[in-house]
Amino acid sequence: MPAAAYADLRAFLKTRSRHQVGFAAASIVIPLFTMFIFAVDEEEEVYRPPEVEWFKTYAANRTDAQIIAQQKIDTAQRKIDEAREKKEADARRAPFKKMDKAMDEMGL
Repeated sequence: MPAAAYADLRAFLKTRSRHQVGFAAASIVIPLFTMFIFAVDEEEEVYRPPEVEWFKTYAANRTDAQIIAQQKIDTAQRKIDEAREKKEADARRAPFKKMDKAMDEMGL
């Protein structure tokens, strides 16, 4: 049966012009290539538990000095967190900046 199907396909393609056969091949290869790219690019998702953010509760009878002291601690921690986030963002951007610089040198 496959031999007969192959013979029929061969006879059909002989009756077609070269550009028709080329476009037929392209119409088969392009979608297969696209599906292959998506299959190769697919990454398995890793489960990450949700991040829970807890809120501090403060006593209602705190003094102004306690509030100011806590704000100083919070400000220092916020600056550390912002610096860390900026460093991580710069690390993520570095490959793109390198590629942009290379493209600029090529005139793109």
